[in-house]
Amino acid sequence: MPTSPTSATDFMELTFRPDVGTLLGRWLRPASEPEIRQGYEATLSAATTHRSRYWLLDLRRRGPISEDCTHWVLEAFLPRLGPLLGGRTYIAFLMSPGHLSAVDQENGAPLVSSAACHVRLFSDEGNAAEWLLRRQRHDGAA
Repeated sequence: MPTSPTSATDFMELTFRPDVGTLLGRWLRPASEPEIRQGYEATLSAATTHRSRYWLLDLRRRGPISEDCTHWVLEAFLPRLGPLLGGRTYIAFLMSPGHLSAVDQENGAPLVSSAACHVRLFSDEGNAAEWLLRRQRHDGAA
């Protein structure tokens, strides 16, 4: 059962789900580059508060982001997660089905796998949530 939103703006809502140990972030509309950075920083702040290393981020309404913003997420933001959250962070990005192959829609397309974080792309929220639960069980967090 979801709790009330941990944080909300007009462009993003964050909710911690203690029943599944997951931080759920939903982009509510297309976002500018400053809003995208603000949204990721708010997600990290909520994750720190709840000690959550398992995130499901719904990007379907966010819209595309620039190459510079993508570079910031991959090269500046994601590497900070492991040290700040005390271990590898698992992130399931939820995307529109047209962005992924049929196999990737079911299993999640790998995007990043490092000591700091492991990111997969999904088009089905159930598959994304199940992957996060498997990671928790594997890590002994659940």
